[in-house]
Amino acid sequence: MTIESSELREIHPIYCYTPKGDTVTFNAIKDLVEKTAMTHDIPVAFEFGEIASGKNTTITLEDCLILYHPEHRHDYISFVFRIRRENDIAYISKNEYGTSQRVSNTDDVLDEAKKLKNPPRQLIEDDKELEAEKRYYLALRSVFEFIKC
Repeated sequence: MTIESSELREIHPIYCYTPKGDTVTFNAIKDLVEKTAMTHDIPVAFEFGEIASGKNTTITLEDCLILYHPEHRHDYISFVFRIRRENDIAYISKNEYGTSQRVSNTDDVLDEAKKLKNPPRQLIEDDKELEAEKRYYLALRSVFEFIKC
């Protein structure tokens, strides 16, 4: 899958200052997220893709890892991981990609949850699908906190 760079929204980047940047790979990120998500019963699926940037004859392709909900591939927001290397240092950035009819961006869900005492319990909506989607994004945010380089 190829994604246009203009379609990405950067969210809370993960910076990895590792002395051996070559150990930070998409497979390593995938394995870590998958393992952490599995221990918390959070469904995740992955696809390797490319991000296209530039115009006409100067298009640059960059590899990426796309994380999405396996049952909501096209109606939930997906997350795209990018790795940039400088010398022996790897920098990982995390971006939102795609749209949801119910949620404009995952930061809004996080901001809403911060205002509540018990976020997962208090995010009760009349719309059960909206509630499920919000809980999914909150759960993924906690998984992302486990990503350490």
